Amino acid sequence: MLEKLLFVLFIFTSALLLKGLGVFKEEDTDIFVKYVIYFSLPALVFEKVRETELRSDALGVIAGAWFAILFGIALSMAVGKLLGLPYKSFRAFVLVSSFGNTAFMGYPFSFAFFGEEGLKFAVFYDQLGSFTLVITLGLLIASGKTDIRELVTFPPFISLCAGFLLKDVALPAAVETFVEVVGSSLVPVVMFAVGLKFSPSYIRDGSLPVMAALMLKMVAVPLSVLGFAKVFGLQGVAYRVVLLESAMPPMVMAGILVMKYKLDERLAVNAISLGIPIAFLTVPLLLEFL
Repeated sequence: MLEKLLFVLFIFTSALLLKGLGVFKEEDTDIFVKYVIYFSLPALVFEKVRETELRSDALGVIAGAWFAILFGIALSMAVGKLLGLPYKSFRAFVLVSSFGNTAFMGYPFSFAFFGEEGLKFAVFYDQLGSFTLVITLGLLIASGKTDIRELVTFPPFISLCAGFLLKDVALPAAVETFVEVVGSSLVPVVMFAVGLKFSPSYIRDGSLPVMAALMLKMVAVPLSVLGFAKVFGLQGVAYRVVLLESAMPPMVMAGILVMKYKLDERLAVNAISLGIPIAFLTVPLLLEFL
């Protein structure tokens, strides 16, 4: 398992090293993020949706995503009230405790542990689970309203719809090759971008709400998913991906919502940043239980 994780860790630490040497700056992350959202991620989503049949295991992944996120929302609301968090901190706490980084971290981890098959299921978990809920329920938590336009104009979601519509349509070989090559660039680019964004200083800034949010998101929720899978005897790559994705650190999009609606930015940024290195320890440990 360690060998499968090392290539992800190498990319992450290479970005940190090159940033430290002054070759890249943290601001360069924006370019890589745009590359992913507008180019490689839509290509990957289109390819994987065309390849994957909506069998019971794929539908189970989507259901697992909804279960994990809804459970996380309910649990974080209860814990947030127990902590007596102020209104803006409470909403930020719920967002980072409930929505995981299922694309930028989840895709590389799924590929590292489960290969191409795992990556296919990760796309369904992320696009029809995490992203759909963060742009609806997440937006509702942050602002008190939802905006469906953001969902239907998001490039990966458009690719998702296009993949379903063209599922049985034969495409030219050149187009197939283009989609495959562009999609395959996502994993290294994503992890490089995450490495550029991370700062070791975040490790020293862990308040009680931050640590509580990470415990909920990266331990309590995946353990509930694991328990659910054990009780019902769920097995196979699909359910392993559900566990892995449910254990991802807080979602970057959740932090963007916090900043957009002027909630507790410090709590959100620290939870997102600190969750990244912790994931390299907690995710392999959780997968050992399968």
